Formats: sequence, structure tokens, C-alpha cells
Amino acid sequence: MAPLVAAALLCALALPLSIALLVQVVAPEHGASIALRIGILAGVLHIAGFVCVRFPRTGFAIGALAMLALAATSVPGLSSAALVPSAAVFVLLEWQIASTQEKATAIGAIGVGIAGAGIIAAVDAVANPSPEPLGIGFEGVALAAVVTAGWLLGREARRRRSAAAAWAEQRVEDALAAERARISHDLHDVVSHGLAVMIAQVEAARVLAQRARQESPGSPTSEAPELETLERAAETGRSAMQGLRGMLRLLDEPGDLPPVSGLAGIPALVEGAASPAHRVSFLESGRTRALAPDAEVALFRATQEALTNVMRHVEPPLQATVALDWRDDDVVLTVTDDGGTGRRDAAGAGRGLVGMAERVRHAGGTLQVERGRGWSIRITMPLTDET
Repeated sequence: MAPLVAAALLCALALPLSIALLVQVVAPEHGASIALRIGILAGVLHIAGFVCVRFPRTGFAIGALAMLALAATSVPGLSSAALVPSAAVFVLLEWQIASTQEKATAIGAIGVGIAGAGIIAAVDAVANPSPEPLGIGFEGVALAAVVTAGWLLGREARRRRSAAAAWAEQRVEDALAAERARISHDLHDVVSHGLAVMIAQVEAARVLAQRARQESPGSPTSEAPELETLERAAETGRSAMQGLRGMLRLLDEPGDLPPVSGLAGIPALVEGAASPAHRVSFLESGRTRALAPDAEVALFRATQEALTNVMRHVEPPLQATVALDWRDDDVVLTVTDDGGTGRRDAAGAGRGLVGMAERVRHAGGTLQVERGRGWSIRITMPLTDET
């Protein structure tokens, strides 16, 4: 956008000055034909400024050729036609190439610019009957300095864009890493709960089998293979539990594991978020079915994050609604707010949405975020095959 604005400003300011110079000075003293030639080349130079916005290399090539033709045109009193006001467009071309192209192309462009400054000074020296070496040298150095300044500003703009892009990418990576750590906590709770139930059931089966054998006369109990199998299964479950906890400590140490809840915890979550200034309601429709554990956790955490964002970034009084709609093949969770009386400063916002999207994606669902007066978070989660 900035190069387009600069090209338009140069066209609006420099082109009329160039035309006035040609009409009032060059045409009366040196003829209309040379004035027309210079005017056409100046127009081509301005066209190159607009072309360079979309096609930097093509625009620079056109502009460089136009500047070369201008530099080779000697005009007594002007030293070179390349010093008309429209020549300022070439500085824009240098800036655009330096800010958008790789290092090799940018270095080639500054080389062309410095060489052009030398050509202009040389034409001035040839056209002037009694040139002053100091003045000619100063002219060449000054022109080269102007071109180099535009090129350096372009490289600095490119560096800043690269730094901003790297910073934004790092923020996303940090958010994903933090969310994966939270997911590991949730998986710990889900898996450890399943392991605990499995271990309890195996041990209960072993005790029942042992009692049954004790009540059967003549049946040995100490060497029963099924009892040994059940004992090994229970021991394997306990070992897996210890390994899971050890891996979690490596992922995020120290820290207590946060409690995890599923869909059953959403009403309590809504109730806890409500206050006289925060009217939060929960609606559920359709026939409740079973969901995969990670999907339940994802929906619970999404509700938690959405309500947290509402409380943090929306000025009360406000109204928010959490809706859970059970359909034939999926369940849809929607969290909306009315925007309250306005939004607070949202500096640092965005990490929660990135984490929410990551969690939902891992659980097999899709996330949609819409912004009107307020925010609307919509998550569609497929039902398990068993439902």
C-alpha cells in the first residue's frame, strides 16, 4: 500500500513540475522535439513506479531503461535530462526492490543506481565546455547518496517486516507449545482415570476368583493361572500409571495438575461465571449421547476459554449464552456475547483462540469464530461411532 501511495504522490507532484520545466524552459530554448522526448521518458518512468508496486523487477527494469535514456540526453543548463523532477521516481523503485527482493537482486539494483549516477555526472562533464572537477564529483556523489538512501530505507523496511513476521510466528509457536502442555495434563487425567478404573476392576476380579476357588474344595488357589494373569494385568496398569506421571513431570515440571471436567461440568462453569453484571445462561437441546473423552475435555476447555475472554475483554454489563445442541451426527457448542458496553484493550489476546483451535483440531472437531458487536465461538464435534 505504501509504494502505491508514494507512486501516486510523485505522479501528482513531480510530473506537473517536469511538464512545466519542459514547456517553459526546454521547449523554447532547445526545441519541442527534445522536450517531447524527455516528457515521454518521464511518463514512462512514472508508469514504472506503478508497475513496480505489483511487479518490482519488471517495474525496476522499465524505470532503469527510462533513466538511462534520460541520462544520455544532454540538455544545456540542466546537465542531463535525468535531473528532471520525475527522476525522483527512481528512488522509489530502489526502495521497492530493496524492500521486497532477495539480497542478490537488491545489490544488483543499487549497483545500477550508482552506475546511473556516474553516467549522469559523466554526461554533465562532456556537455559542459568548462567543467569543474569538484562540482562534477560532488554531483555524482550526491546523486549516488540519494539513490543509496532510498535503497537503505527499503532494506530496513524489509528487515522490520521479517522481524515482525518472525515475532508473530514465534507467538503462534509459543501458544501451540503451551496448549500442547495443557493437553498433556488433560490426557493425564483422562488416561489415569481409565487406568485407575481398569486396575480396580482387575483387582476386584482377582479377589472374586480367589474366593470362588477357596469355596471350591480341592481346588488349589496359589498356582491358578487365571489369578496370576489378573495379578500381572493389575501390575501392568500400576506400572503404566507411574510411567504416565513420570512423562508428565518431564513435560511440565513442577506444577500441580489442573482439574479436568467434561460436559457435565459446563453448567457449573456457567453458574460460576454469572454475576449481577454478567448474565450468563446455559441452554441444551437434543438427545444427549456419549462423546470421546478428549472431545468432552475440548468442549469444556473451549467454554472455559470463551467465558474467560468475555469476562476479560468485554465491559459489563453484558449477556452471554452457552448453547449445547445435540444433533444426529454431531454436537454443536456455541458461546456468544452481546458485546456489553464495549471492549477493553485486547493486548495479548489471540493465544487462547490459537490454543482452543489446536485442542479442537486434535479432538476431531472444527472451530468457527465470528465477530460482530460481540463474539461468537462455534465448535462442531462429531459423535463417537458407538452412539
